[in-house]
Amino acid sequence: MPIIRKKLIPDEVYPSNLRYNTDTDTVQTNINGDWVDSPENDPRHQTTFPPRVTADTACDAAQSVVDALKGQIAGITDAIDNASTLFTIAGIILSIFSFGTFGVFISLALTAADSMVGYGSAAIEAALTDPVWEQLRCILYCAMDGNGRLTESSLNEVKTQVSSEIGGIGATIINQMLSLAGEGGINNLGALGTSDGADCSGCGCLDEWCYDFDFTISDWSAFWDAEFGTWVGGTGWVGAPYGTGGGLHLHCSFDLSQVRGMSMVHTASGYGGYQKLSVWANLPAAGVNHTLASDPEVFNGINIYSQYDSFDTSNLVNDVLMYVDGGGSSNATVHHVTFWGTGVNPFGENNCTPP
Repeated sequence: MPIIRKKLIPDEVYPSNLRYNTDTDTVQTNINGDWVDSPENDPRHQTTFPPRVTADTACDAAQSVVDALKGQIAGITDAIDNASTLFTIAGIILSIFSFGTFGVFISLALTAADSMVGYGSAAIEAALTDPVWEQLRCILYCAMDGNGRLTESSLNEVKTQVSSEIGGIGATIINQMLSLAGEGGINNLGALGTSDGADCSGCGCLDEWCYDFDFTISDWSAFWDAEFGTWVGGTGWVGAPYGTGGGLHLHCSFDLSQVRGMSMVHTASGYGGYQKLSVWANLPAAGVNHTLASDPEVFNGINIYSQYDSFDTSNLVNDVLMYVDGGGSSNATVHHVTFWGTGVNPFGENNCTPP
């Protein structure tokens, strides 16, 4: 039988026109000699397998992800104990993901491998106990939709919860794996897993709520009162010109403890370089106001958005003051205000979907 010899080229490992840019955390394609971001070729954002439907698809998907990561970590600690090379450990890290030719992620895997070798197998096993894996299952389950899927946004929420609720070495290792997998890799692990009959009834997930105040159809006086401004049907709350001592001050009192964010649709005129639309809430301990400026600040625009996750809402009183600043004849009109959060909707039945 003749011996067949073949010269290997870079494309035998992964396409030479693709690379992972460590500086920008992006997959890039070489086009006419220039490397350009190519998110459509990044497998971390590609869900390629249909969901595996079970009696509780989301719970079994979450458990399948945990099973895969737990098995992966066991293989890594064995490799550490056997003094395996970083490349061997990186290969174990990449082995559970359906990346195909994407050995371009070897740099990410090597970084994770190096940190885990530094921790040592004993520290890793002490950090990733069975209760921790159960906690991760619940975090994933509560963030997944009914098909056991995560979005890029919900994966970021998962990593935030892992950091705050698990913490330490365990959180660092788990989040390295989650970041390497991306929402696409996690969804694929959930779809390809074999878990059946997992029980997530004790996870205590909080329901999301959303409530939109459409000021074009009502002044919503049951919830709002105005210190300055006038409600105009079909338009919204119209502020008094700032030069006359007005502006637009709207008050809405409710429990802020379960609010995650808000958005506002407004139009404005006559703004200078220093004015902004903000949300104010009292901090009783300090006796001063705390401002949540629109991010990014939009002086003449719509969809002002503020996120409440950046500070402890338990220290806030139950009052929100929306204030449009200006000078001279500047003015603003608020057309919609939307709040969303977790737990019980303080306004009643949901009438919108959280962003």
